[in-house]
Amino acid sequence: MTIDAERQIKCALCGHESFYLGDHLLEAHDMTVEAYQASNPNAPVVSAVVWDAYQTAAGNRRRRQPPALEELTVELAGVQFPINPNVPEDACLPLPPNYRVPEHGNLKRDIRHAAIGLARNRSFYIWGMPGSGKDAFFHAFSNLARRPGKIFQIKPGVDIEAWFFARAFDGQGTSWEEGDFLKAARDGYLTENGDRVPYLLLITDFDRADRSQAEALRLVMDTTMGRISGPTGEVYKVLPGTVIAATANTAGGGDTRGRMISSNPLDASLMDRFNISLEFHWMDWADEEPICQAKFPLLVEKAPYVFGQIGNATGKLREAILAEELHWEFSHRAVCNWLCHAEDIIFGLGGKVPPNLLKRAARVVLDKAPDDETREGAKKIMDPHLSGGTLETGSFTESGKLHEDF
Repeated sequence: MTIDAERQIKCALCGHESFYLGDHLLEAHDMTVEAYQASNPNAPVVSAVVWDAYQTAAGNRRRRQPPALEELTVELAGVQFPINPNVPEDACLPLPPNYRVPEHGNLKRDIRHAAIGLARNRSFYIWGMPGSGKDAFFHAFSNLARRPGKIFQIKPGVDIEAWFFARAFDGQGTSWEEGDFLKAARDGYLTENGDRVPYLLLITDFDRADRSQAEALRLVMDTTMGRISGPTGEVYKVLPGTVIAATANTAGGGDTRGRMISSNPLDASLMDRFNISLEFHWMDWADEEPICQAKFPLLVEKAPYVFGQIGNATGKLREAILAEELHWEFSHRAVCNWLCHAEDIIFGLGGKVPPNLLKRAARVVLDKAPDDETREGAKKIMDPHLSGGTLETGSFTESGKLHEDF
C-alpha cells in the first residue's frame, strides 16, 4: 500500500511532518501524546490515512474512534503492557529525556529479559556499568505504562528503617509513624475510582547497602510472600503485584574491579530472594547515537561529523575497558559530557567550529581519569578517531592564527 506523503500531519510545536507524532514528541520535545493533546486540543497525533489503513488491516472499518482507554497498550522490548488510564503521570517515575528502548547489541537482549519479567511482576536485581540505563528502563516502564512508581536511594550510613517506621513525638508522647516504603508496598496507589494499583518500587545503589540496611529489606524481597515487620511485632503483607527492583553497579560480591570501592558484598541468601538478576551492558552505538543527536542539536547543525568520530572512539574505549586493558569507566554520561563541552566550545566561539573539535573538548572526560597512565592510554585509543573541522570553519584571531584557548 502506498501512503500519500501529502496527507502527513504537522507537529504544532515545530512543524515536523509525520504520519504519527508519538515517537517525535518523546524524542524531540520530551512530551507524551497525552501532554501534547492537553496543550494542543485540536491537533491530531495520527493522520487519517494511517488510521484508515489500521481500520482496514483490523477488519474494523466501521469503528471510527480510537480504542477505549482500558484497551490501550504500550510496547517495550517486544512486550505489550496495558496502560492504566486511572493513574496520572505525576504518580509515575519521570520519563528520561530522549529515552529509546535499545534495538541493538547485548543491551537489547538484557532489556528484553527484564520486560518479560515485568509482565509477570517479578522482583529484580539489575547491575551493570554506570550509564547502562538500569534506572532509566524502570522509569520508562513506569511512565509509559502508567504504573505508579517511587524511588528510594541507598545512602551509606543512613538508617533506612525510616522507610518503614520512624519515631514520632507529640504532646501525648511517642508513637510510630509509617514510612513511605511501607505505605506504598502495603497499600499501593489509590486511584480516584477507589482501585489500589500495585507500585513499582525502585531501590537504587543497592550494593552500597551495609549489613544492617540490607537486612532491613530481607523480608520485603521474599519471592513467595513479601512482607514487612512492624516495630512491635506485627507483620504487613506486600500488596500482590508490587514490583521491587534494585539497581547496582556490582553483582553483589563487592568491588572486584577496583573502581566501585563504595560497594559492599551482599549476603547470598538475600540475593537469592530476587526473582531475576540481570547484567545490563553498555548501549550499542546504533542506539546511543540517535539519543546523542537528540540531546545536542547544535552539533547536528554545525558539526554532524563528530557523532561518527565519537562513536568509533567510544567503541574502542569500551572494548579496552571490558578487556581490562584500560582501568577506567566510559558511560553514556561521559559521552554526553564530552559532546556537551563540544557544543559549549562552538557557543563560546560565536557559532564557529574549530578544527579538531572533539580533541579540544575531550579534556572534560580525560581529566577525570584516575592517573596519568590511564589518561595517556585513553588518549592513544581516542586520537586516531578524532579529527575534522577546516580552516574555513575554524575561529581565528586578526592575525589569522587559530585560537589556542580551547
